[in-house]
Amino acid sequence: MIFIVNAENRRFLGSDLLQMYRHRKAVFVDGLGWNVPHAGGLEMDRYDREDTIYLIARHRGEREIQASARLLPTLGPHLMSDVFPHALHGGVPRGARIWEASRFCPAPGLGGRRVRLALLWEVLCGVMETSLLFGVERIVFMAGAALLPLALRCGWDAAVLGPTLLDGNDRVTAVGVDVTPRGLRSIRERFDVPGPVTRFVTPAGGVAARLGWLGQYEAAIPAHPPASARQDDDCHAHEYFPPPPSR
Repeated sequence: MIFIVNAENRRFLGSDLLQMYRHRKAVFVDGLGWNVPHAGGLEMDRYDREDTIYLIARHRGEREIQASARLLPTLGPHLMSDVFPHALHGGVPRGARIWEASRFCPAPGLGGRRVRLALLWEVLCGVMETSLLFGVERIVFMAGAALLPLALRCGWDAAVLGPTLLDGNDRVTAVGVDVTPRGLRSIRERFDVPGPVTRFVTPAGGVAARLGWLGQYEAAIPAHPPASARQDDDCHAHEYFPPPPSR
């Protein structure tokens, strides 16, 4: 399952976040050689801030996390505004209902192709579920060569936002995805993801339950939603979502 971590509940998931930062150091710095800020065995940057939302993939009851990703509001600084404005035809995406996804990071030593891809589809469903919960209408991200074909054909409504550019040893392309219940349902059906994957740990320490939502299918809306929620092909997993090494 995917745990939603934000400013409201991150103090209850500190060990998961520490694992996430360690995994990011191992994968991006030690494995890929990225020149990004790190210290004490942890990889963190200026986009790991109070309004960042993290998605942590972990089996309930287990201590070790399987993967992580982050979602960032675009009203403030984000990767596309600071690092990749030249990769966009229509200007930098900004808006209260637009989020940027980045730093997808599997656990070092994660299993083979089937395991990596199954985890990717679960995280993509988690991105969609969390976006729907918070009233977000669009997700943007930089896709490397491995992710791009997967992102464009996985079932959601995705479009290329600019030219494909050479960046280090990779080629990167800006992608935008419309967040809709239909897109989430399409990914679930295509990749056999059985219903909601996201959970929100409440301040009382409990894990929120599933509730029926959005009409004809279940979505992961917690019983006690975050207060900030709206109230009305063989690929290497570490190449999914992270910004390229020039960052």
